[in-house]
Amino acid sequence: MNKLKIAKQIPLVVLAKRILKRVLPAQRIIYTDNELRSTFSIYKIQSLLADAEFEEIADLQITNHYINHEFDLLGSGWQNRDLKKTITFNSAHQTYHDKVIQLVSTNYQFINWQLDVISGFEFDVTKQFDQQNIGKTKNVGIKNCWELGRLQHLPQLAIAAVTAENKEKLILEFKNQCLDFISSNPVGMGVQWACAMDVGIRVSNLLVALDIFNKIDETKILTEDFNQLFANAIYQHGLFIYHHLEHKEGAAGNHYLFNLVGLLFVSNYLSESEEMVKWKRFTEYELEKEFYKQFFNDGGNFEGSTCYHCLCTEAMLYGTALLLRNGKKLSQKYINLLYHVANFIKIIAKPTHEIPQFGDNDSGRLFILDNKNKNLLNYDSLLAGFSGLFAESDFDCFSTKQPNQKLIIEHIIQSNKLPTPNTKRQTPNAKYQTPNPKLQTSIITEIKFPSNIETQKVMLYSYPNFGMLVYKYEQFYLAISTISNKKMHHGWGHVHNDKLSFELQVNGIDLVKDPGTYSYSANLEERNEFRSTKAHHGIVVEGI
Repeated sequence: MNKLKIAKQIPLVVLAKRILKRVLPAQRIIYTDNELRSTFSIYKIQSLLADAEFEEIADLQITNHYINHEFDLLGSGWQNRDLKKTITFNSAHQTYHDKVIQLVSTNYQFINWQLDVISGFEFDVTKQFDQQNIGKTKNVGIKNCWELGRLQHLPQLAIAAVTAENKEKLILEFKNQCLDFISSNPVGMGVQWACAMDVGIRVSNLLVALDIFNKIDETKILTEDFNQLFANAIYQHGLFIYHHLEHKEGAAGNHYLFNLVGLLFVSNYLSESEEMVKWKRFTEYELEKEFYKQFFNDGGNFEGSTCYHCLCTEAMLYGTALLLRNGKKLSQKYINLLYHVANFIKIIAKPTHEIPQFGDNDSGRLFILDNKNKNLLNYDSLLAGFSGLFAESDFDCFSTKQPNQKLIIEHIIQSNKLPTPNTKRQTPNAKYQTPNPKLQTSIITEIKFPSNIETQKVMLYSYPNFGMLVYKYEQFYLAISTISNKKMHHGWGHVHNDKLSFELQVNGIDLVKDPGTYSYSANLEERNEFRSTKAHHGIVVEGI
């Protein structure tokens, strides 16, 4: 979409603020010559999960991949990410790096946090995050680097260590990887600070992983000095997010939700102070405001994507849990909408527990606690988390196989669950119109499936605000996209040109399926191709 079209979508107040920001920019923070990591903070790390009894459900083969620094990210396949050369830092950052690496085990292999393994392009850690050569070199996928830097594998290692025979090895690996990341990524420098959303996701995963590891660290591998260095790094993460909020002058999207959730994790885990209270109050107000702005009354999200709906829902799950921990009183309106937001995922899921792909999908999550689930369209673990938030809800069935999400939520809210709303959204009757005889169809495709489908059992679920129809029962599933661009996030969010496109599944077999996103930032031509009308199963007008 060109800039003029985007400008037309943006409210005048937001547009005026953006113009003013360009004319009178705020003072830019310079990280190149500043070493913020050496600043000693007053904070200690508190525990939110001290009594949690996690169930080890990790795939041990995948755990070994992580120990060997092998990661399969965004379709890269299992790639070793060890650093193959010596990296030189700016003079302001080199001394601290040299000091911290003295705490790392002598046989530890450092990770290359700046390398896109697909293209071979390497970002520059001597340049500030907003001076990186992003998107100017063809086929460079910055999201692959960000995915590594989210450190979502660390909570998996922690949960695996709970019952592992090599527990001490896993604790030591966690310690080394944390020291590696902290020493190799000066605050504000390189690719790992280029997106505040990813900083929020990373800091949340670091805190949860440390909480679990500290509980089982009987031999004190994680020393007091390490925990203090870790606390300093957590504070710097929070400070960076606070200074680089992706508010977009009032036209924020999913990124801003994760800024807020990251700040909530930091301010709840770090010891009490006036600054932490300030962050809590700020995020409480902003999260509630954004919740009503970013979700429709029918529960759907305004990004125009089923997968981004799930991503934003996960942010609201953990954000709400942290609000409750802080004593926030939620209105019935908030509780009802949150229930519909979660139930949206349950309803649109196929009998095989996959959601349909309408709009963008970048495989984003806040936490990936279960590495056995290879199906990125399965969100049962997210719904299991809601079973920890709502008392006696329709989500309880999901926590049997996915207990750890529920466990974390219950400990965050200290078992102070929300009442499950007794109102359920009514599904309007389907409306049919006689086809216009003037319309000409050039191609007719007949899809045949078994005749024993009991059509009288097919239920219709309609989401008029989000734009989606779902016909569903255990043997039959049909989802139709009616997403309206004009209703979605300014700039059209993550919408595809998939109007009236559909996904069809019969007896657990997909007969018609959306092709997905394929490429995100690495190849703009392929990205646009997969967003186009021709890539979907909808209406195609010749010549357009």
